[in-house]
Amino acid sequence: MEEELIQIKNSAVSLILEIKDQKELEELKIRFLGRGGRLTLAIKEIPKLPLEKRPNIGRLANEVKKSIEDTISSQEYTLSETKTKKIREEIDRTEPGIKPNVGHLHPLSQVLYDVVDVFKSLGFQAADGPQVETDYYNFEALNIPKDHPARDTQQTFYLDTRNSKVEPGEIILRTQTSAMQVRIMEKTKPPVRVIIPGKNFRYEQVDASHGFEFWHCEGFLVDTNVKLTDLFGTLDYVLRKLMGENTKLKFATTNFPFVEPGVDTYIQCTVCKGKARLPNGQGCSFCQMSGWSEIMPAGMIHPNVLKTAGYDPKKVSGFAFAIGLSRLVTLRYQMDDLRLLTNPDLRILEQF
Repeated sequence: MEEELIQIKNSAVSLILEIKDQKELEELKIRFLGRGGRLTLAIKEIPKLPLEKRPNIGRLANEVKKSIEDTISSQEYTLSETKTKKIREEIDRTEPGIKPNVGHLHPLSQVLYDVVDVFKSLGFQAADGPQVETDYYNFEALNIPKDHPARDTQQTFYLDTRNSKVEPGEIILRTQTSAMQVRIMEKTKPPVRVIIPGKNFRYEQVDASHGFEFWHCEGFLVDTNVKLTDLFGTLDYVLRKLMGENTKLKFATTNFPFVEPGVDTYIQCTVCKGKARLPNGQGCSFCQMSGWSEIMPAGMIHPNVLKTAGYDPKKVSGFAFAIGLSRLVTLRYQMDDLRLLTNPDLRILEQF
């Protein structure tokens, strides 16, 4: 038995030192130390030896096993070093490497973060809300009952609620992040300053300045003694921070059921520079040849909305606004088509 173990050791070490490939070394390891390996089978015969010989043969078997394992480890290191050296010789380390592609934020995300930062500096908090909304919070809580003509201007996607307990027409894809107004006011006592950026959906004709899927940033402030001039000052400050101090703005009266009075905020079109025509002489389709682009409808929150939220309109007042984020991005980067924001062409996105 002793001679057999020594023979196994000498044979294994000799073969291991001749190995030049990692795969062959692994196969040799299995051949000697595996479950059916030569040394393993020899060790299984030790219990059959006379009792007085077992201790010495057992120690010898352990020494042989350790010797083989050490030789394998040493050869593995040698093979690894040889391979590394070969690779170093083959590679020209003075040759410039391939520059990896580095991603960056989408232009919409860049502008969104800027908007949030500006409003946070004014004491506003950012909130989020569900894109699948109820008719109540999207319309009725905002002073837009089911028979109100204003619903026609927000062509709505209704979810199929058949075979459910929900009445038809009660679950929709939100048409405006204004749907979060009453949700937040119901749970928050004034004063409150909140912005809610998010995606909205309307069944609209897609063109250079409209899309069926678009981003808004709703915002509102409720406190005591809030006036319309506070709204104008806030909008003017925010838009000049986002678009530059020389940005030209104008306000016009308008009508929205959830504000009274209502105003529309316009920014001079950055695509045609307010000239309504492009350098090639064609009319500017983005501003529809008006020289101005609607960017932020707003107004003083209607007393009915405050009442619905549980506020007393005799004690508090507030204003609300909705920044068209998608349109703000295109105006900021002088893009002539809103659809470029959803174009996956990297040649476009790499410019931002």
